[in-house]
Amino acid sequence: MKKGNQFFMELEVSDENGNLLDMESVKKIQFNIGDVTKTYENDVENEEVLYDENTGNFKIWLTEDETFGFDLIEIDTRVLYTNDVILGSDI
Repeated sequence: MKKGNQFFMELEVSDENGNLLDMESVKKIQFNIGDVTKTYENDVENEEVLYDENTGNFKIWLTEDETFGFDLIEIDTRVLYTNDVILGSDI
């Protein structure tokens, strides 16, 4: 359960061809939002990042304090696949 001062940012992560990630091949995803880092791990109960199988989107939970530091932000996503290959992209 999330506290009242938390919000989520919803993101879709796709490959260079615009295809949604094959989540069975994903081990971990790191979202760097400005100075804030949130991590999603496949097959682990996650509290800071949730994956919605129905929409293919990630919900990244941010506290009110974390969002106060945002002005214009850059989001960097790093994906670690089960074969330990890391791919990254700027959004």
